[in-house]
Amino acid sequence: MEAIIEVTSENIADEHICCAIGNDATNRARAEEKKEWMRCRFASGHRFLKADLRGKVFIEFEPADVSLAPVIAPGYQLIQCLWASGRFKGEGYGRALIEACERETSDSAGLVMIASEKKRPFMTDGRFLSAMGFEKADEGAPHFVLYSKRFREDAPAPRFTDRARAATIPGAKGFDVFYSGGCPFNREYAERIVSAARDRGHRAELHETTTREQALDLPVAWGLFSMFYDGELVTQEIYSDKKLAAFIDGLE
Repeated sequence: MEAIIEVTSENIADEHICCAIGNDATNRARAEEKKEWMRCRFASGHRFLKADLRGKVFIEFEPADVSLAPVIAPGYQLIQCLWASGRFKGEGYGRALIEACERETSDSAGLVMIASEKKRPFMTDGRFLSAMGFEKADEGAPHFVLYSKRFREDAPAPRFTDRARAATIPGAKGFDVFYSGGCPFNREYAERIVSAARDRGHRAELHETTTREQALDLPVAWGLFSMFYDGELVTQEIYSDKKLAAFIDGLE
């Protein structure tokens, strides 16, 4: 197993950040956009650990108090993303990344992560977190679970905001797409959804989460990406053009 290293402001220009892995111009642009987002977040305590290899094997986390997720967890660190995929899946990297994160955050109240009880697109399988000693702290509609691992017995119980727990936008019509720059694919695909929906005559609004205040006002527990239609959550998955067209066709 390769060593776990950290991407910092000093080495980010030279390190591969795993998410947008291709060498083509499109993926290079995606990676650079994510790197710029990370540079801005480093000042708030954002951390990015990865296996010292070229592949999607990484974990990123930051203080929950400044995170772009609708989570109330004073003193905790929030794991934004954990990924070990492709030929590296099942090789123990997920466990190694969690353990490295625990070592780096041992002086905090603990760790929290938003996941689901079973594997879903773009989400960590909650069964893995349970095996790593995490417990359910809160739940949000329709399938989001806030997992936590306390490092101190007196640490407060973490929770979702009430609005995020409901996963609805009362009175909304058409499409509302929420995203943050935490994933290098988010902006591009969010813009595609809004453009395609408007081309078909639907109201469609794009909502980028860039501040903690915006995150605390999110109408869904999943802060990275979500698509609503008529005020109801459709998915936290980034839809391809084909899948989006099929969804819109179903509405009509």
